[in-house]
Amino acid sequence: MGLLPSRVFADPDPDEPRVLDIEGADADRAFEALSSETARRILAAIYDQPRTPTEVREEVGTSLQNVHYHLDKLESAELIEPAGTGYSEKGNEMTVYAPRNEALVLFAGHDHDRSRIESLLQRVAWAFVALVAVTAAIELWTRRQAQRATESVSLTADAVADQSYQSQSQPGLIEALASDPAVVFFLGGLLMLAVMSAYWYWRG
Repeated sequence: MGLLPSRVFADPDPDEPRVLDIEGADADRAFEALSSETARRILAAIYDQPRTPTEVREEVGTSLQNVHYHLDKLESAELIEPAGTGYSEKGNEMTVYAPRNEALVLFAGHDHDRSRIESLLQRVAWAFVALVAVTAAIELWTRRQAQRATESVSLTADAVADQSYQSQSQPGLIEALASDPAVVFFLGGLLMLAVMSAYWYWRG
């Protein structure tokens, strides 16, 4: 069994979320490129992970010729773009394709509504990235504190017995999540982000 292509360079750098006016020429090209189920599956696979044509073929289950046909149409519609280079199992150089934008949104409405949606998507994307970063920092800090506490405390025989008793009655999933500061912060942040998104949209 041959090996899948090995990427030697893949550095996708997608642009901000893209909003397509449903009545615009860009939307026409996007609709044409995505008119078949195979094309939509290919785009979904590339959004999941940048891939070479051979990797797309393995994921979607179609011929390599059909993959190249749809990749060309998707690239012409500016839905994907080359993001690096890989090699096939025969040593042939192949292009790695990645999404051109972080997200793709179809829009129907007035022009000023479109600008509001684009602004909202950009704000939400940056706010979500910040939320994930702070959550990761809290989780790391919590784990370090727990590790230090464990290393500085030697369990006595009574403590070991008490720990053994507690291990027989572990808290439920909800209680465990509620006791994790990182989880509490992340869920609270998502709620605040939803409220802020509604405020940004109606204010704009």
